[in-house]
Amino acid sequence: ARGKIKCTGKKQGNEKVPRTSATLGLPQLNGSEDTMGRTKLIIENRGRHTHFTWEQRLQLQYHHNGTNGYQKIRSPLVLGTLLGKHESTIRRELNRGMVEHLRSDLSTVWEYNAEHAQLDAKLKGGAKGPNLKLGHDWALVEEVTRLIRDKGYSPYAVIAEFNNTHWPSGTRICEKTLYNYIQEGYLGDLAEKDLLLGGKRRKAKGEPKRHSRAAAAAKSISKRPQEAEDRSEFGHWEADTVVGGTGSSPTCLLTLTERKTRFEITRRIDSRTTRAVKEELDVIERQIGPTFFRLLFRTVTGDNGGEFADIAGLEQSVRSLKQRLVLYFAHPYSSFERGTNENHNGIIRRFIPKGSDIADYSKRKVRTIQDWMNAYPRKILQGKTPSMALQAELGPELRLPKILEVKR
Repeated sequence: ARGKIKCTGKKQGNEKVPRTSATLGLPQLNGSEDTMGRTKLIIENRGRHTHFTWEQRLQLQYHHNGTNGYQKIRSPLVLGTLLGKHESTIRRELNRGMVEHLRSDLSTVWEYNAEHAQLDAKLKGGAKGPNLKLGHDWALVEEVTRLIRDKGYSPYAVIAEFNNTHWPSGTRICEKTLYNYIQEGYLGDLAEKDLLLGGKRRKAKGEPKRHSRAAAAAKSISKRPQEAEDRSEFGHWEADTVVGGTGSSPTCLLTLTERKTRFEITRRIDSRTTRAVKEELDVIERQIGPTFFRLLFRTVTGDNGGEFADIAGLEQSVRSLKQRLVLYFAHPYSSFERGTNENHNGIIRRFIPKGSDIADYSKRKVRTIQDWMNAYPRKILQGKTPSMALQAELGPELRLPKILEVKR
């Protein structure tokens, strides 16, 4: 009957022959034979498009030289099968790692050395990758060097400046690429020491301390409006004073930094006193007018220094009895609570180093520093300058007073 006929299964094409010591022509070991302390061969599948690892180079050395208890094998085909590499790959690797060894009888022998091959691969591998985007674009190199070294720009500020104005050539690079070029020394003698922070990293924040003065505790930063805390509203400032070196004149700087836009106001005052700070705030109010002053200064957060102790005097308008701002205090020894202002003070120190006498710097020089900071593209502002960010907050109907405009 037709249904009782049993058909043999179809044979698949060419069956794969397993790679064993028998099929490769290697000596066979019976179950009763001793391995003489040598490592048994383990045949692995051949890998494709993979580089030699350090472990594979050691295994190749042991097998090729017959050392460390490994069976001596000279056939590139067999070695390739053992290591999962092509025969041609094994030949190239052996040529890479061949070194001349001196025997005890002063005769020489050529053997594969894994360490030599690994070092050679590492050196040659460092030259791989695409060509530098800079190439011979000296116009871009010179402009990058000028902005970083002469104007104190960071790599991000350099890229932002090019995007805001124009690129000096047709080459385009990103911030990360520029950082890499500086670290690798591809921009001549320009190095990390020329960057804004000189390659240094900021310290971690500490724990805030308690206020020691009752007046400061009543005006603690913890009571500051949420809009000032999360920077959702402009008009909230941080304040500090920058003093000269020991033995210098009492002249110092009053620094005011707007939290949201990072706009900076830096004024030279004759002393680190409440009187001097109040008089300078009065000058600013007269220069921009009381209405604009109250719009611009909603709150000011200072440290616990004595120059901010006259709370009522600092808060009251010089033109009327109205309150012109609300003063708050950071916790003692907690400068990180005024991190934006502290960061700006560090930038000022690039122009006025510690130990300098502030009196040696004219008000015009201080204004130049202020203008530089307000015209500096900031990453946190998506490439905008603090001046651009503050003008955006004011809107098209209001313009910055001339006393606060950036002078190019």
